[in-house]
Amino acid sequence: MKAIVTLTMAVVASSSVYSQNETLLTHEDSLVLAEANHLPRVLSFHVVIDSVLRDFPNNLRNITGDLVLAQGEFENYASMVELPGAEHCIITRWHSIDDTTASWQAQMFRSEDFGEASKQYHELFRQLQRCYLKLVDGSIIQLSGDWEPAKEEAAFTTSTLRLQTGDWRYREVKVELELVYLFSDWAVRINIVSKKRDDQVGNGDEAGR
Repeated sequence: MKAIVTLTMAVVASSSVYSQNETLLTHEDSLVLAEANHLPRVLSFHVVIDSVLRDFPNNLRNITGDLVLAQGEFENYASMVELPGAEHCIITRWHSIDDTTASWQAQMFRSEDFGEASKQYHELFRQLQRCYLKLVDGSIIQLSGDWEPAKEEAAFTTSTLRLQTGDWRYREVKVELELVYLFSDWAVRINIVSKKRDDQVGNGDEAGR
């Protein structure tokens, strides 16, 4: 009986230590836990962007969660990583003959007030400018792009950022920040997409030579 009580206390103590040190988990550990639980995990802003960018050579397979919607030539899946404050984050997979790529989207903000939406749009651009991709060798690739000011008379505004690298795996990847008017309100979204199809990825190293 004493052994059982001791074991129980050890398990409780271990759980308490884990809870206290959860914030010390590495980026990789966080993704493993999210995958094991099969639930989206909210991480810091730059860690999520890094996770998505790093998985583009794998067509986002490592962060793809449960199927949400299957319709026509595309399917939507829950993203295993979510930006803080996002309404939802999804991965769209196209399976047409012309396009087999995956893209990632975060619905960040909605409001009837253009001023509030514009403010969020600008703040998110500043956050994206501070994001980067960290490669396995430890090298850092920054995101860089031009700011497109929002205008209330324009129903659609996009600012685009790209990774500053000659690496063929990321040459076609771009991060699009959108401010869009939808019926009665304004929506701010982050799209991370690639122009290149899956069947072209294998030839990218030759094309880049």
